[in-house]
Amino acid sequence: MRCPECYSEESRATPLRGAEDCLRNHRQYICSVCGRHVCIDLKGKRRARCFFPFSSLEDALLYLKCAEIISGSSCNIYEITDKKSGRKSFKIYPDLGELKDYLKKNKQKYCDTMEPVFISKGHQPVEEGQIKYLSGEEIESYLEEMKSI
Repeated sequence: MRCPECYSEESRATPLRGAEDCLRNHRQYICSVCGRHVCIDLKGKRRARCFFPFSSLEDALLYLKCAEIISGSSCNIYEITDKKSGRKSFKIYPDLGELKDYLKKNKQKYCDTMEPVFISKGHQPVEEGQIKYLSGEEIESYLEEMKSI
C-alpha cells in the first residue's frame, strides 16, 4: 500500500544510492507516516535529486514529496523520451509550464501526451523537525532497518 504522505510502497526504499553517505552528509526529509528518509539537500537552485530524471516511475515517486516540499506546491511526474536513443525517463514538475520550458531548452526530448503519468493528490506541508540532519544513532538505526526489509 502506498504511503499517503510520501507516496512510497516501501518504508525504507531510500536513499537509492550511497545510502550511508547520503544519510550522514545530507539533510533528510522524514515521513511522519512511515518514517522513510529521503535526501532533500539542495546544491543550488533546482539542483536537488528530486528534480533530476529517474529511470522508472517508481524511483520518481520516491522523491515526489521532496519536490513538493521544495516547490511548496503539488507536483506531477511526466514521462519524457529522448529522440535519439528512445530512452524514457521520468521527471517531476510542479506545473506544465516548467515541463514546456524544459522541452524548449532540450530539443532532443519530448513528452508524448504532455499529461502526467502520476498526479499528486495535493501538497501537504511538513511539520517542524521532519527535515533535518540525522544523528549517528538515527543513521545506524535506519541502516539496520534497511537491511532487515
